[in-house]
Amino acid sequence: MISVTLSLWDTGGQERFNFFKTDFFKGVAAVALVFDLSRPDTFESVDEYFGDIRELSGNIPIILVGNKDDLKKDIGETIPRDKIIQMVNQYNLFEYLETSALENLNVEKLFYRLALTSLIDIKPRLGEIIDSNHFRFKILLVGAAAVGKSTLINVFTKKKFEENYKLTVGLDFMIQDLEIEEEDIPNETLTLMKSATKKKRIKKIRKKEED
Repeated sequence: MISVTLSLWDTGGQERFNFFKTDFFKGVAAVALVFDLSRPDTFESVDEYFGDIRELSGNIPIILVGNKDDLKKDIGETIPRDKIIQMVNQYNLFEYLETSALENLNVEKLFYRLALTSLIDIKPRLGEIIDSNHFRFKILLVGAAAVGKSTLINVFTKKKFEENYKLTVGLDFMIQDLEIEEEDIPNETLTLMKSATKKKRIKKIRKKEED
């Protein structure tokens, strides 16, 4: 098993918080790009957020997330699925998941996949290697206001859905640990991880010798 600590970041999505963008995207390992399945306008805003991610964080893995799946049974499909898949293919996104924080649908799966994609795409960046079997990654949830980013994080970290929703003002930050099965990680990634941790150990030894 590989231990992963996720640092989960969420900004409010409101236009007046655009000044957060530069620092917010630094050192990111993977992104969940979230829209509301009941609000087509939030899907249309995905293009802008995708542009920000690529400009400020480079070619990191992105999972597209259609949240509030529970509303589909009442209002039907407001965003054609073929349009969503077209966007996934157009932007070469890692995958597409539909979630519901209310029904806890695919919430654990989403964050497991974000951790897994971070391992598969490991560079590594500063601070990501804790030891040979423990890694830390900065994960962003981005998207328009009120698409449920904070609620997804809360359900994942607190294991409960909070009815009294409060719009995120500024940014939220939470930490959660999880375990990744080694059989889910490609062999070439495991080799890279071992090589990266070995280099870190050598640097530590050299630093001690210099001290």
